[in-house]
Amino acid sequence: MNEDSADQIGILSSLSHHCAARIEALSAHLTDFKITNIDDLLQGCKELDEGKLELLVAPSDLVWAERDMLANKGLSIITALQRNHPFHILVCNDDPWHLKADAIVLCDHALIRRQLQRRRGKIPRRLDLRSFSDFDLDSNSGEDLRKAEKLVADGEIDGFVIPRGSYSLAGLNGRRHALLADAQEMAGIRFVPAPFVDLMLVIARQGFPEHTIRSWTDNEAKNAWAVTKMVFERTPVEYHDRIGIHYRQRQVGPMLEEAEKVKDLFVLETLIDPEGEVDDLLRYEVIIETLNPNGTRTTGIERVGPVDKLEIDIHFITNDWNSILEGIPMLEEE
Repeated sequence: MNEDSADQIGILSSLSHHCAARIEALSAHLTDFKITNIDDLLQGCKELDEGKLELLVAPSDLVWAERDMLANKGLSIITALQRNHPFHILVCNDDPWHLKADAIVLCDHALIRRQLQRRRGKIPRRLDLRSFSDFDLDSNSGEDLRKAEKLVADGEIDGFVIPRGSYSLAGLNGRRHALLADAQEMAGIRFVPAPFVDLMLVIARQGFPEHTIRSWTDNEAKNAWAVTKMVFERTPVEYHDRIGIHYRQRQVGPMLEEAEKVKDLFVLETLIDPEGEVDDLLRYEVIIETLNPNGTRTTGIERVGPVDKLEIDIHFITNDWNSILEGIPMLEEE
């Protein structure tokens, strides 16, 4: 196909969401498109609205912040790219559960600050949690992240928390530890991910045939966006910087094996019907949680169900989530 006549895909990247690298990895599926880098979301949406672009790929946090502008232009989020690293990391010589008392850790996300303090029992962990700005650093700057890594090496701080994607793009090489939602892998300390992490969306004009690009997009990531969007729309805004949202799709076999290993009765009862039978339907896992400022109290909800029922189930899940929030005051200031 002549490149001049090819449909264009606009790509907007950020430090934590390197959409351009993800699209480059999918280049074998995109031979019919011309790839164009975009400087900001407003420019990309303008060119999409004017027909200069056929599609726009952008970080989900930026899209959420400008959702009203997209709606006014009649643009739609039609799908998403596969998520490779939907979690934050701690760049530190110590594991998250072995941080020393009063360790200095830079972290700009309210949810993760609370999760880092969480431990079994009612006494919070003693950590000296700071913002990047306390050291005149910007967590969205690759150069500043390299400076933070040097502060760790020099012993001026003990570690810092960033999205996994930022680590690669900033060219860091210090020891890192994934902050995962699986408590078994995290020595009992669970880190339900912050919303939008590693979630890259595909935007189009209304009426675009989404089925024509399924070879290089991902239904699980699309559902992760749908869940995150619904939770944010239904949750009071004062909670938005302190809620974690985990979404994953899994086959029944591995889920059963894992649940039996750790004796997770909730999952076992969800997967096995009263007659003791198990179907082979693909399942979703949803975890939503928030914590009080010192991490000593966690409020959350977990659900497992067939993916083909997610569109209906998410309404019940968010209703239950809001009912829980209404009964527990957890909005103390940090």
